[in-house]
Amino acid sequence: MSWPNDAYQRLFLATLSSRSIPDLQVLVQLAPRSYSQDVHKHMADTGLAPKLYGYAEVKGAPTAYVMEYLDPCAWQTLHEFLKYDATAVNRTQVREAVDSIIEKLKSKNYVHGDLRSNNIMIRTNVKEKSVDLRVIDFDWAGEAGQVCYPEERNREIQWPSEAGGPIEQDHDSKIVDFWMKDL
Repeated sequence: MSWPNDAYQRLFLATLSSRSIPDLQVLVQLAPRSYSQDVHKHMADTGLAPKLYGYAEVKGAPTAYVMEYLDPCAWQTLHEFLKYDATAVNRTQVREAVDSIIEKLKSKNYVHGDLRSNNIMIRTNVKEKSVDLRVIDFDWAGEAGQVCYPEERNREIQWPSEAGGPIEQDHDSKIVDFWMKDL
């Protein structure tokens, strides 16, 4: 996942309980800066992000986003998959699945802004030769041209625009093209 060094201080496993549903293991992400719940919800509604169950805000504290927990026994980052397990399925399937993520974002004029392979989770079915993807980490997401890149970001990555600049509609595709160029 694309988390800063304090990542594990911002992610927690929890149990969601209510009268209407049995105990459910969830992931809680503390987001001290912006987080686009609208983009997350849109992608979850299309089956391309973990379900977003809700959030809790307390003045002066990070917002806690409660979402579906993707069990690491079934899911891994696309980065890890491409590094170690990519022979299990056709890489063309992976590219087509990533392109469908970009199209779903574009359908609402949304951008993710940080659509690197470590922000995409994959689950494969070798027998059926199928892939299932989920986008995570919506800290930079929002409406194209209305959200901006943070001032601090990984300098080893070829970003489509300068730090602090707006994230435009074609930037997600450019980021994906950069890291998928050798596939």
